[in-house]
Order: sequence, then structure tokens, then C-alpha cells
Amino acid sequence: MKFLKTMATVGVFAMASMTAAHAETVLKLATAAPEKTPWGAQIIRLAEAIATESEGRLKVEPYFNSQLGTENDTMAQLARGRIEMGLFTVNAGAQQAPEIGLMQLYGYYDSNDQRACVQDNHLTDEIRARLSSKGVYFGTWAEVGNGYLVSDREIASPDDLKGLKIGISVNRINTEYWKTLGANPVPVSPGEAASSASTGLIDVYPTVYTFYIPSGLNKVYPVVSEYNYSNGPAMFAMSQRVLERLSEEDQAAVKRAFAQFSSKAVMDEIFAFEDVLRGMHTQSGGSIIEVPAEQVAAFREKLPPFWAAMAADYGEDGAKIIKLMEEGKAACGK
Repeated sequence: MKFLKTMATVGVFAMASMTAAHAETVLKLATAAPEKTPWGAQIIRLAEAIATESEGRLKVEPYFNSQLGTENDTMAQLARGRIEMGLFTVNAGAQQAPEIGLMQLYGYYDSNDQRACVQDNHLTDEIRARLSSKGVYFGTWAEVGNGYLVSDREIASPDDLKGLKIGISVNRINTEYWKTLGANPVPVSPGEAASSASTGLIDVYPTVYTFYIPSGLNKVYPVVSEYNYSNGPAMFAMSQRVLERLSEEDQAAVKRAFAQFSSKAVMDEIFAFEDVLRGMHTQSGGSIIEVPAEQVAAFREKLPPFWAAMAADYGEDGAKIIKLMEEGKAACGK
């Protein structure tokens, strides 16, 4: 009888050990992106990669459509270890380490291919180091998309922009950039863009196709001038505290999963989606203005003083980041 009790006890411990060995650690991932988008597909792919690399020990549980809060709020929670993972714009990361906002300086790169190369090969270590001290582990680059000028009129040169009221989300880079180009910045939240356009509060709203079409702004402002004023890097991130609580084996698994993503690959997926939306816009009667190369150059030649002023705001940190970006551009070519 004593033998049977002992065997039963051993059996219970064995079952408990087996259960523990196969238990999943759930990692909540916060994002503003809807599930049925390229960003949703990238999140699912990352979740699958982490599950595979960890042999099922880690399970990523996405929360789409800002279910866990705004990106600034969820980034703050991630830094404190209350949310495990997230997909964020670099703007959200700059709430934790302001100087990294320089990594998305408007008009800085000669092409998106150049930007992809610089991000992957020259900026990853720097952004990771600057965020890790703030409780954020930078996993890999993601992508917001290309920003263009939408309005009820053609804007094909810097002269066309002078004196126009341009709706912006307020931050120093936004404000100073549009002032540099001769426009008058007007604070407008994305949710107010269509009403501000229809009432004449603004003349232009700079945005990405992935906001322009779904928001209905294209019904008010049917003209897209494809001066690519901004290239929008984003980021997959993890709580540094959560990462460090994982076993060394699982930390390595997460990092291997992140390493499967490259800037060029994620960009190409987002840009393909933009092409679909671009086609929808023209099919519904909207127009697209291709800004001539010489006018793009005319826009960009105004920007070096703006870049220098933005970098100067961060002193030595700004100088170091700009130096890395310059070296990266030289190494990567156009």
C-alpha cells in the first residue's frame, strides 16, 4: 500500500513536470494595425517564427486595432514590463528616447532602398542601445509607408506650397519641416483631417495612402501630389524586462525570429499594399500628380539647414546619429 502511494506521488510529480515542460509563455503584442492588413500579416508571421524558434514554449498573442490603448500608452506600458511586445512607429519610440526621432528625418534619404540599407546595417545597433536603457528592446525594423501631399489642388513644386495651411500632428520636426518649405502648419489630429479639409481650416494634409483611402479623406481631397515628403520607419519591440526574464534559450529564440525580418522585405510588402490603394483611388475618380525629378530636387535642396537644426536639438547625441546616417548613405549608395 505504501508502495502504491509512493508510485502515485511520483506519478503526480512526473505529470506536473511534463505539464511545466510544455507550458506556453504568452506574450501580448499591442498594435494599432488592423488584422487584415500587411502589418497584421507581418505580426502573424513574427508570432509563427517565435513559436517555431522556441519550439512552442512562447506564444505571441496579438491585440489589433489599439485594443490595449494608444501606441504611446502601450509603449510606456511595454517599457515598464506590463505589455510584452508591440508594433510601433519610431515616433512612439521617441517618447522614450527622443533623439531616435532623428532616424526618420523627412526628406533625408535618396531612395527607400538606401534607407533600408542604412536602417539594417548602420542604425540597428544604435537604436537598440538607446532604447534598451529605457526598458525597450528593439527587435527589428517595420514600416509605416510613404507620405504624400493630398489636397484639392496640384502641388508640384515648392512654390505651390508657399503660404498654404497644412494640417499636421504637432511635434518640432513636423512644424519646422513645413515652415522650411514655406507652408503654414496647423495642428490637426488625424480624426479631424476630413472635417478640417472640408471647412477650409487647412489646404493640404500630408499623409500615407493607408490612411488617406480608408479614412475617406480622398472624397474631400481628391488630388495626391506624389512628393514623397516622408519615409516612415516603424519597429517591432519587446519589453527589456520581459526579455531578460526569459531563459537564455528563449531569449535567443526571440532574437532569431526578429532576425528573419529585413527592412527591404517589409517595405516591399507595405509598398505593394500602397499600390493597391493607389489603384482604388484612380478608379474612383481621384487624380495622382507625379512631381518631376527636378522639383523633388528643389524641395530637397531646402532641407539641409532643417536637418542640421533638428540634430542640434540633441547635442552630441544628435551629432552621433547624423554621423551614422551620413556614413550609412555613403556606404549604401543611392
